[in-house]
Amino acid sequence: METKKENIIDKYLNTKKKKVIAGCVAGVLVIGVAGAVILNNNGSKDLVFTSNEVDAEFGQKVSTNIADYLDANKVDNLDKIIKDTKEKDNLKYVTVTNKDEQGNVVSKEEKDYPKVGNYEINFTYKKEKQSVKVTVKDTTAPEIKAPDSIDVIQYTDLSTFNFGELLQATDYSDVKDWKIDTSKVDVNTIGTYDLKVSIQDKYKNKASKKLKVNIVQAPEVAEGEVAVTEVVTDENGNKKTVVTKKSSSEVSKNDAVASTSPVSNKGTVNSSSNSSVSKPTTNSGTSKPSGNNTSSSNSSNNSSSSKGDEHKHNYNIPITKTVHHPAETKTVHHDAVTRNETVTVVDKEAYDEPVYDSHYVCKACGQDFGKDGIAVGEHSAIYGHSYEVKKVQTGTKHHDAVTHQETRTVTVTPAYDETVVVKQAYDETVTTGYKCLCGATK
Repeated sequence: METKKENIIDKYLNTKKKKVIAGCVAGVLVIGVAGAVILNNNGSKDLVFTSNEVDAEFGQKVSTNIADYLDANKVDNLDKIIKDTKEKDNLKYVTVTNKDEQGNVVSKEEKDYPKVGNYEINFTYKKEKQSVKVTVKDTTAPEIKAPDSIDVIQYTDLSTFNFGELLQATDYSDVKDWKIDTSKVDVNTIGTYDLKVSIQDKYKNKASKKLKVNIVQAPEVAEGEVAVTEVVTDENGNKKTVVTKKSSSEVSKNDAVASTSPVSNKGTVNSSSNSSVSKPTTNSGTSKPSGNNTSSSNSSNNSSSSKGDEHKHNYNIPITKTVHHPAETKTVHHDAVTRNETVTVVDKEAYDEPVYDSHYVCKACGQDFGKDGIAVGEHSAIYGHSYEVKKVQTGTKHHDAVTHQETRTVTVTPAYDETVVVKQAYDETVTTGYKCLCGATK
């Protein structure tokens, strides 16, 4: 009996030991799991970012996609985190007001890029939160589109010239008036000069461009007409000037009417930018934190397609080439300049005629005894010389020239042909297409 009882007790004890051991093991497992949970909640993070700061240029779209900020190499369950993370931000977006030609507001359009300022994007996954500081600045100067050269009529007052009609500027920010530096342009002397135009936006980003100004002679005008420099748009949409003449009643407020006498140059002048400045129609790309790795970028691309953050081409950068236009010339014939003059024509030159007389001359010694020969006998008796009578020049008779008067045509300046430059040679910038910031073209 005792042996059987002992066996029962041993069996019970063995069973109890097993339960105790099992209980102890289970307790260890529970403690281990609890410790693991505590470590996950307190020691590790699911929202691990490549950067908690974003610097964006005004005009860029700021990504609010969690996939663009996660460090894929340090995060588990990437797809689940992207799917279940909630986002909240205080981004304030730009609103553009569209007006008609009379200045009336016709519509308002909210853009997809934020205003200049400081913002915060907050992400929440389960009970974990992470924030991204966003700084939007405008450091980009306006983009100027202007012809490389323009023609302006001599004696045009550049302080009244409507440069705003001729120039174009694009900027995401509001801009001030054009500054036109005309100090190097002599409008009173025909020739080619340098002119500088500049414009500045509200954040003091300044852009400038130089162009050539060809001061040309005014066309001949009839009574009731004036010479004007007119701004026109060619078939390619480019602005240029045309030198022409109009009747006084046809002159518009945008025409620069030339004076008939020299005018003063006032150096730097202002020109309104109201009609010559536009804002880009779309954003200039998406700003994301630097340092994103390949895995994160791929996840971002996969996720952003469902959230509308994929890249869309914005073909707003002109592709241009320079086309040279040679000077336009014409040949002007100048007749000879003549005058009538009375001249003396010599029919026979003046001359002196010798006068001769008969004289007694000694044949031996050649002594001349005159025409009377009074001493010839005595001379002959003494010396035994003979004599003769011959012609001896005793003087000259002057004969004046024989002349008469004639009227003749004298050439003062010979006739000649002159090549006149009607329009100076110039280089024109022609837009051949457009490209996106990513490099794609069309």
